[in-house]
Amino acid sequence: MNSNNVWYRAKLRAIQTSNDIVGGFDIGFDERIPIATETELRRFVAWVEKNFSIPITLWVDFEYCHYLRRRDGRHVGFLFYWADFTDYPQFCNKAEIPVIRLPVRTERCTMEEILHSFVQAVTEYFMWLCNELDEQSEFYEDDVEEIYQAYLEHRRYGTTN
Repeated sequence: MNSNNVWYRAKLRAIQTSNDIVGGFDIGFDERIPIATETELRRFVAWVEKNFSIPITLWVDFEYCHYLRRRDGRHVGFLFYWADFTDYPQFCNKAEIPVIRLPVRTERCTMEEILHSFVQAVTEYFMWLCNELDEQSEFYEDDVEEIYQAYLEHRRYGTTN
């Protein structure tokens, strides 16, 4: 794996948090999302938590819809809301914990497309952790593809990473 990938670089960041901020994902699912889809997304979350560091809670809301709409009206496959660190790398404000909103409708999208969008969203979280994210940032497609393929390999072969 490429050590320049933002997912790996984020592992090396010494992010300091207050005691009331826990790491890991905090996820919620719309009740209309099929259980098989929810199960696969939970497997991906478990894989990420096992292999990467999530030092600041990452809230993820899986919504039963085909797409989300940005403020400019553009349809997108996810939205990532964040607040800049006021004193990087110290993060102490629970009210500013980042949030991902991800649309999940398997009638028009494959599970692989949904997972790919999720990897893109989590990539933005890691860019944020590395202090490399702003309104004009584009996610790193090579990083996204590398992590997506690593997860597919894990899923296919049951590897430990």
